Amino acid sequence: MGLLEKAGNVEVENKPPETKGIQPTKAVAKAKPAKAAKPKPAKAKTAAKPKKTKPVKEKKPRTPRVKKELPDGYEMATTGQKFVRRFFDFIISYGWTIPLLAVSAWGANINPTIFVILGIVLICFNLGFMPNYARKRTVGNWVSRTQYVNSRGEPPFAIFLTIKGLTFPLVIIGIITIFTLTSEIPSSTTGKIFSAVGVLLLFPPLIDYIMYRLRGDLGLWDTIFGGVWLVKTTKSTNAKGWLKRLESVSDWTESKGFLDEQESSE
Repeated sequence: MGLLEKAGNVEVENKPPETKGIQPTKAVAKAKPAKAAKPKPAKAKTAAKPKKTKPVKEKKPRTPRVKKELPDGYEMATTGQKFVRRFFDFIISYGWTIPLLAVSAWGANINPTIFVILGIVLICFNLGFMPNYARKRTVGNWVSRTQYVNSRGEPPFAIFLTIKGLTFPLVIIGIITIFTLTSEIPSSTTGKIFSAVGVLLLFPPLIDYIMYRLRGDLGLWDTIFGGVWLVKTTKSTNAKGWLKRLESVSDWTESKGFLDEQESSE
């Protein structure tokens, strides 16, 4: 009996203890081996694009400037025609200054306002109205039977006649500004300013005169406007009214030989 009891005790000791409601702890799960990352396929290196080289532009040989010349079919105005044009344009535009200066030199005390207003009207008529509405010709052009044409055989812009006709007042104003105002206030800043203005006003007429003497046919304004020449023209058959009267004056100047070539050069 004693042996049987010892054997039973041994079996009881070898049995694991029973636990109610408690589940045995799970064994630590074996760590799964990490999936090896698939190596990304290396991008094939593209060959570097060659830089675009701009084609070298061939330098075109410079073509020499074509000298502006009188277009075919026209004939330069005679010295007589040039003189008649200047004379009549001066009388119409600035003739009013002669009696005004004469009366002022005589010492008469008159109001020059009327003369000045009349003079401004005449200037606007001959240098403003006529070039725009009378076929790009001033009174002097109509009487002398001349007109201005460019290298294309067309009349220049009307502003050309206006600027060209302002030579006389530029000279007068420039001279008065230099000699009169500077003699009264020569050492002041104002006197120096007026002297500079007077010189600037005299520059365009002086350059124009020098260019005429050197070149003979084109002056300052003629060159600036691309080449303009004073040429002969025939009697207009479509002139009416007061333009027709100007044509009759040109008939008279022609009959007297004033439009012919003169011996003395310009």
